[in-house]
Amino acid sequence: MYYRRESRFILLFFCFLLVFLLLEGKLVYLQLAKGEELALKAVEQRIISYEIGNFFRGDIEDLKGRSLLDSQTVYRMVVFPSLVSDPWECCQQLIFMLSEDDALRLAADFEANLKRGDPFVPDITLTESEAQNILSQQIPGIYSFAYDQRHGSDALAKHIVGYTGGSIFQQKPEQGKSGIEKFYNEELSPAEPTLELAVVVDSRGKPIPGRKLLLRGDKGIVARGNDVVLTLDLEVQQVVEEVLDGKGVKGAAVVIDIPTGEVRALASRPSYSYSKGALFGEEINRSIELYHPGSIFKIVVAAAALAEGVVTPDETFTCEGKYLFASSESISCWKKDGHGEISFREAFANSCNQVFVEVALRLGRERLEDYAEQLGLTKCMIGYERPTTPGGKVKIGKYDGQLGNAALGQEGVQISPVNLAVLAATVARGGEYLQPSLVKKICDASGETVREISRPAPTRVLPESVSRELQKMMELTVKEGTGKKADVPVLGSAGKTGSAETGEKDENGQPVNNAWFVGYAPLDKPQLAVAVFVEEGGSGGESAAVLFNEIIAALQQTKIQPLSF
Repeated sequence: MYYRRESRFILLFFCFLLVFLLLEGKLVYLQLAKGEELALKAVEQRIISYEIGNFFRGDIEDLKGRSLLDSQTVYRMVVFPSLVSDPWECCQQLIFMLSEDDALRLAADFEANLKRGDPFVPDITLTESEAQNILSQQIPGIYSFAYDQRHGSDALAKHIVGYTGGSIFQQKPEQGKSGIEKFYNEELSPAEPTLELAVVVDSRGKPIPGRKLLLRGDKGIVARGNDVVLTLDLEVQQVVEEVLDGKGVKGAAVVIDIPTGEVRALASRPSYSYSKGALFGEEINRSIELYHPGSIFKIVVAAAALAEGVVTPDETFTCEGKYLFASSESISCWKKDGHGEISFREAFANSCNQVFVEVALRLGRERLEDYAEQLGLTKCMIGYERPTTPGGKVKIGKYDGQLGNAALGQEGVQISPVNLAVLAATVARGGEYLQPSLVKKICDASGETVREISRPAPTRVLPESVSRELQKMMELTVKEGTGKKADVPVLGSAGKTGSAETGEKDENGQPVNNAWFVGYAPLDKPQLAVAVFVEEGGSGGESAAVLFNEIIAALQQTKIQPLSF
């Protein structure tokens, strides 16, 4: 009997022990495995929130990691009506902290939104002191907060960086609408499209004193987009933009780092305001648009003709002021009386149309098109490949007159300023072509590289002997020819002028021409290739050559590393 009673106690003991261990195990599981989730659920029951678009979009940086956006801190307020005990008193307190216009706007927003009971953000931008004042007053249901407005007034390279659309206060995250913002929208966009502005309340639904406004993402973590690192140099870009603005021109300038083929500056004018939007024509990125290059294309004609042996540098021609075709059509030289007896080298330096029409006819349409392709004039920038918009188009008609016009960079020939800068870089590099690159890599928020943008190796497109001769011709252009105003003292420079017909006439009935200059500097170990385009600028030897000179001189004075001379 005693033995049975003892066995029963032992059995009960083990049953209780088993139940205890099961409960203990469940508790440990809840604390360790489910602790974070349960804690979040508990907090969720005591949180009031307002959803906004995620404004933590990735940055767009120069090659040294400096932002090109000029982001500005903006202050706003959010109102949680359920926490406002006395709407009239609350509104009165706020009105005394704001300007008259903002106070009127706030009163209208209060009247429209308080009755609905949903949290809202009044259409008011606060000053920093107003935001601090609102926080210090601790008005129930009223909170100020700060966020970064993406594009500031001093942002650089606006046309290539682009702009965004969308309103974070309409639960719409910013989306890229142009430029890098659009091309790399997926990389720049945060993984979570929305965030929450949240307030923790007590069991009675009242805000807990001293608790600040929370900014929350999924599970409390705020996601951020990746950064896009460009090859642009912020200081070089700024110098180029300042030079263009100083002249008040409509056009573009491109700077290429010759050793690497990287684009250091892309400037287009007129520019536009991010806050006011673009007026007609301001949104055009003239640095990558296609234009007739005018006599700049004579570099291609000369390169092809010398490489194919259809002309020698010292061959002598006679320019009488126009080239007469068998069809009785003619193409005039810019010098109406003609250049007289002139060598091919001199014809290049003085931009003689008649000589280059004759040489192009010897060369033929197909070979000229082939060399334009080999020299990369139709390619896009690496990292910004746009299949629908190539870097250039060279499609020459079958008639001699069309070939003659193409040789002068007119009919059938359209090339971007970027690719004309690359053309100068190829000559300076001794005939090796490097496709221009604009984007270096994609990085995460910690700065770790997510993806490198691969670049092809340089390819030889011209014999060194031909490149050396082209270099001499471009030097002669600046020293004695049409590009004298591009001559940079001490450093020296080489280049080619161009004036492209637009088909338009001014108020006096005179032809309106676009002006060009492309070249490189210094002569000893060239580092920079520059293309300057001035819309309706007239003679390339005047407006464009002067801007080239000023850009090189300004970069020299600033001694920008590693681009100092």
